[in-house]
Amino acid sequence: MQKRWISACALASFSAVGFAQANLLNEFEPNPAGGDPSTQIIELKGTPGTSFDLWIVSVENDGFNGTVDSFDNVTGTYDSSGLAAPIIDDLENPSNTLILTDSFTGSTSTDIDPNDDGSVLDLSTFGTILDAVGVSDAAGDDASLYGAALGGTDILFNGEFEPLFVFRDSLTDVWYQGVTADFGAPTERIAIFAADAGPEISPSAFTPDASSATLGSVNPTIPEPASLALIGIGGLTVLGRRRRLDG
Repeated sequence: MQKRWISACALASFSAVGFAQANLLNEFEPNPAGGDPSTQIIELKGTPGTSFDLWIVSVENDGFNGTVDSFDNVTGTYDSSGLAAPIIDDLENPSNTLILTDSFTGSTSTDIDPNDDGSVLDLSTFGTILDAVGVSDAAGDDASLYGAALGGTDILFNGEFEPLFVFRDSLTDVWYQGVTADFGAPTERIAIFAADAGPEISPSAFTPDASSATLGSVNPTIPEPASLALIGIGGLTVLGRRRRLDG
């Protein structure tokens, strides 16, 4: 994959993201089932009880395009679970990159990739970029997403269809994508894939079941094998103690 560089004019406002920041994209619907709505919810994750005043910017990604499709200023306060569900104008369908930033002074004529090659990104109209998620609807667009280039995540084409919804695991923050597999066939179903595609995962592997978006509620999590093993060992220890006490 081609390495991309951020333009010098943006370095002062760009913060490298291991995402220690308090504001993150947490869940959204790149292409929800049914007709396109006029608005949609973008779930954010932050520090419970704190307020936010942020911008959500969508950038076109059918190849190295980089033109801003839409932008919305969102404000509010995170609830006791650290979640917020602001409503924005409906997003264009993928492929695109969603950017969360604390400031935006551009417009729908702003092009963050003037050379259309991903080599230099002009972020002079952005403040501090807090998170970024690229979503692909075709294998050919995987390499031209801007999410990873901006320190975030690229959700690659899963081999089936563009995602209905994408979400972070509520415990690990790992991104997953929910998609209609075998679209139009008798075996049509909702399947989950990791951000890098990979093998299909059953929604029932998550707690709670990940068959649909959970906007405004805590996201599903997929139990780690190591965690399950620890739970098992802990249970055996408790049983052993009880047996010794009973004996």
